[in-house]
Amino acid sequence: MTGYMLVEQKDLDLRKANGIPTNAQKIGALDFLRELAADEFPFPQLAKLRVHGLEEVLFAAGNDARGIALEIRRRLKGVANDMDQKLISVQFVFREPLERGDDLWVTYGGERLPIGLIFGSAPPRTAADGSKYYHCGASLTNGF
Repeated sequence: MTGYMLVEQKDLDLRKANGIPTNAQKIGALDFLRELAADEFPFPQLAKLRVHGLEEVLFAAGNDARGIALEIRRRLKGVANDMDQKLISVQFVFREPLERGDDLWVTYGGERLPIGLIFGSAPPRTAADGSKYYHCGASLTNGF
């Protein structure tokens, strides 16, 4: 599935039998964002990436978490065509539960972090094993 899958770590097949299949290539959130800032698109055709640490990035931003979330969204939208053309799928893996109300967020370190500002507020989907995840296309158009 190309685009962005938002999934809790506990629901990946690394953690439980018959869980959501885990993308093999692991990369930290800051490294992923740095790679996207390169002059040439850094990922090969059909890449399957697993990005960890987005909560830590937003939490470390403190009062500027909203601004950082919007900057991350800007960077992701800037590479949307490349992501689509190369059929790249990216799993953003979260340690804490993803919550959805009017918006999508994760609570980390006692702070409610604005995941929805990056990915919109896509409705939850259910994997074959019953695990919940969220998906949006590389253009980030759903729910925003």
